[in-house]
Amino acid sequence: MDKTKELSKDTRDKIVDLHKAGKGYGAIAKQLGEQRSSVGANIRKWKKLNMTVNLPRTGAPRKISPRGVSMILRKMRNQPRTTREELVNDLKRAGTTVSKVTVNDAKLISGQCLQ
Repeated sequence: MDKTKELSKDTRDKIVDLHKAGKGYGAIAKQLGEQRSSVGANIRKWKKLNMTVNLPRTGAPRKISPRGVSMILRKMRNQPRTTREELVNDLKRAGTTVSKVTVNDAKLISGQCLQ
């Protein structure tokens, strides 16, 4: 599945203006060449928040990517006596700098124990 493109501010404002003018979702979508679901989503957002800007996501980004967690799990499964320090060094070689505590948290979430 491809990533979706973000509608420009101008397009979002046009959608709201056309909706205020009394046009339906289908007519607006056809006129602007956008998906009907995108038009509907933008209008619902405008009705709820009274603005059309795209807000950033909530919450902090993950410190260890899903791929890094998989690497930790694989190493723990193949070498059960691996220490947290060894895992930190492996992640550092892979390009992710994390602390022992972060590695330990990732292991606790997955149900593994670390030495």
